[in-house]
Order: sequence, then C-alpha cells, then structure tokens
Amino acid sequence: MFLILWAGSFASVVLMATLAMVVGSHGEPNPTLSYALLGAGLMVVPVSFLLKKNLAQQAINKNDLAALQSAQIVALAVCESAAMLGILDRFVTASMTGWFLFGISAVGILINFPSKDQIRAVSYQSK
Repeated sequence: MFLILWAGSFASVVLMATLAMVVGSHGEPNPTLSYALLGAGLMVVPVSFLLKKNLAQQAINKNDLAALQSAQIVALAVCESAAMLGILDRFVTASMTGWFLFGISAVGILINFPSKDQIRAVSYQSK
C-alpha cells in the first residue's frame, strides 16, 4: 500500500507538469510572486521530512501501522504542494521558475520513498 501511495503521488506531479506544458500560460510576468512561490516550495519539502520523521516515530512507539501510513501520506502531500505552487506560478506569472517547483516536488517525493525499516519496526513490535 505504501508503494502505491508513493507512486500515485509521483505520477500526480508528472501529470501536473505535463498539464502546465500542454496548456501553456498567458499570465503576466511577476518576478516577486514567482520568487515568493519558489521560496515557499523550497521550504515545504524539508518540512515534509520533519513531519514524516516525527509522525513515523510516534507510529512506531504506538505500534500503529495505520499511523505510519498517515505519516507517509502527510509527507507526500506536503511535497506535492510544491508542485501545486509550480502550477500556480506557471498559470499566473508565466515564469520559468515553476519548472523548478515541479523538480523540487519530484525530488522530495523520490526521497520520501517508503522505508522498509519503519514498516518492520511497527510490524515486529506489534508481535
């Protein structure tokens, strides 16, 4: 189940980037907004790692596999928000910095690959 969630989240970012490429943009350039969105996107990916670490540790302590799955979902959703900022940037400002946001989101999701060690820790402790 963890792998399916991870793959779905990664596919979502790829689809958003494809949508941005196909639809194009007719927005007006606004460098301030573009850099603000880029800064926000750069901040949400490290936050996703911290959230996942803390929530996963709580799940391991409680021996709760569902909580571990929730930790994974939260981390992936936060990473995916960087891609949503990229969509916003492409459609509103027609800036090329939106592509960086798609890349940041994809890298964050790739790094948030489900950890077998965490799943084993919950599984072995519950027996």
